[in-house]
Amino acid sequence: MNDLSKDLLIKIKNLYDQKKYSKLEVTLEKLDNLENLPTNLRMIYAVSKALNPKSKISDYKKSAIFFEKIYLENKSNLEPLYNLIIVSLKANMYLNLNKQLEEAYENNQNDPKIIEGLSKTNFFLGNMDKATLYYEKLSNLNANSVINWTKFLASFNYHQEKKQESYIDYCKKFDKTPKPLSSVKNKIFKKKKIINLGFFSPDFKTHSITFFLKDILTYNYREKFKTIAFSNLIPSQYDNLTTDLKGKFDEWNDVSKLTDQQFIELCAAKDIDILVDLAGFTNGNRVNAFRARCAPIQILWLGYCNTLGIKNMDFIISDKNLIKSGEEDLYSEEIIYMPNIWNTLCKPENLPEIDLSISKNNKIFTFGSLSNFQKISKETIKVWSKILNNTNSKLILKSSVNNSDDLKKNLQEKFLKENVQANKIEFFDRVDNQKNHLEFYNRFNLTLDTFPYPGVTTSFESILMGKPFLTMKGNNFNSRCGESININLGLNNFIATDADDYYEKAVEFFKESRKNEKMGNDLRNHALNSTILDGKKFSADFYAKLYEVYTSR
Repeated sequence: MNDLSKDLLIKIKNLYDQKKYSKLEVTLEKLDNLENLPTNLRMIYAVSKALNPKSKISDYKKSAIFFEKIYLENKSNLEPLYNLIIVSLKANMYLNLNKQLEEAYENNQNDPKIIEGLSKTNFFLGNMDKATLYYEKLSNLNANSVINWTKFLASFNYHQEKKQESYIDYCKKFDKTPKPLSSVKNKIFKKKKIINLGFFSPDFKTHSITFFLKDILTYNYREKFKTIAFSNLIPSQYDNLTTDLKGKFDEWNDVSKLTDQQFIELCAAKDIDILVDLAGFTNGNRVNAFRARCAPIQILWLGYCNTLGIKNMDFIISDKNLIKSGEEDLYSEEIIYMPNIWNTLCKPENLPEIDLSISKNNKIFTFGSLSNFQKISKETIKVWSKILNNTNSKLILKSSVNNSDDLKKNLQEKFLKENVQANKIEFFDRVDNQKNHLEFYNRFNLTLDTFPYPGVTTSFESILMGKPFLTMKGNNFNSRCGESININLGLNNFIATDADDYYEKAVEFFKESRKNEKMGNDLRNHALNSTILDGKKFSADFYAKLYEVYTSR
């Protein structure tokens, strides 16, 4: 291929410089033996595939093949590996990438791009032990990176052995890192007739946040509060639920293109009195702005179920089942205790019928979990495997987030190591339609909750669909969410004290399956008349608590 004409090489360079990627790819693909082109041209081709806005997953996969081959030809040149990270993540190709990164890490243990790649691949594969390890290494390499810190701190919630005491110590360490932002000087606090109440979130779309927030906005106390949205969601990601929310807020602000400093200044310009953070340490957060202070009163709620451990987050909304008496020192915020439960699910429209005939006619007893696969911890796998190995049963798994084949394969391997036959686990892909999603609960007899990171939305949904869920007692806010739901329903017998108790309760339910088949509609009706779905009452309590906080200053 050394006989490429000078004119052709100039053409290729010009197309690349002009970012005419589609034409560039066609030009290179017309050449014979594309894979045998000189390294620089193969790099150009792979980069073009990666940068082309018209590229699909299949293109990213093709690009990954080229980057990997180039890297393996000369492992001392890490640039192809860096590019391989980018395109492999876009293509959901985690297993092979993880293998290459682990080998590269042996000789490059302080390379931030390799460590970041390892943290992401292990997270997307559900290897949370390794993900946390690499997130910590990243935060150590760059102690001023808010993204690195928040990823590391959020990962604590996935670990059974991590203690709340250790977690909050790390949070406080993060809060001591430099704060490059300037807080807008708070005006003299004056009580106002109408309180400007802001809500910040990157998830004002079809997302769990929306399902819990809608009633708060529907039953708004406009005689005392003006609700103002600060959306960190890119407008191209808006959907029907975004439109619905926009109509419920008194005012909508798109902050997705603002810097943290500009966001702080906007909050000041809007004269926000109370700002509710619905993100915490999750993706799309503005924790650095909250650290500097955006409003006189800052409250953490809903989107992140643990303390942030930062000085300027004033309050956290909880209930007595989540943060026990005597545990207040493990949370940096002052605790606002709701009378019953810390949130309520808005009743879904077009709630499907409960069809007990499906689970009743199952050839074998069926357990199910529709939670995010990353929540399926090693402890969860161990006890679920024990249940499956000792009962004539199977397990349905459907992720609420990631549907990657590599994640499923990796999860399947973990069950195989516990001697669970492959045919005992059935995987399903995520469905976008809420009604179709809810109908999945008709396919199994009992929902198994994950631990120490339990389901929240999926637990509410399970109850609504007439399926009780078996959860585990926890040791902090996050790990007790399932516990609080069941306590509010009077379903204490579906709260396990430890792994052995979890196993015994699951097996007991299995043995009494015929008796338990009758629960369906009775459980739904019970839920519909309970505190967990009483959005009107919860909203009244919510606004009363916020008004109390505001007037007590």
